[in-house]
Amino acid sequence: MINSKGAEGEKAIWGKPADWVDYEGVISGKSVGIAVFDSPSSFRHPTTWHARAYGLFAANPFGIREFTRDPAKDGSWTVPEGKSVTFRYRVLIHEGEFAPAAISAAYNKYAAQQ
Repeated sequence: MINSKGAEGEKAIWGKPADWVDYEGVISGKSVGIAVFDSPSSFRHPTTWHARAYGLFAANPFGIREFTRDPAKDGSWTVPEGKSVTFRYRVLIHEGEFAPAAISAAYNKYAAQQ
């Protein structure tokens, strides 16, 4: 795993905000990966990531208390009556290793459209 800030691995990525995270591995002898981009217009951008080495991989803008281990912080949020909240993500599935610069370029192209 690597994120948009150059952090690598579960300990460096779990619970940290970033524009994107790329998760690569080998399946049936082939290198494959999935990158998830958080839109600059999305709720609580840049989102925090719930990414684990065993395969769990999710954007989580609500886990502030758990990520910081600070019971005084509350990541919950209630949608006000008559209002809405927008979450925007893009998923990039790739075969073979993608250099972080290539993922960043794809993210920047996506972000420019938001």
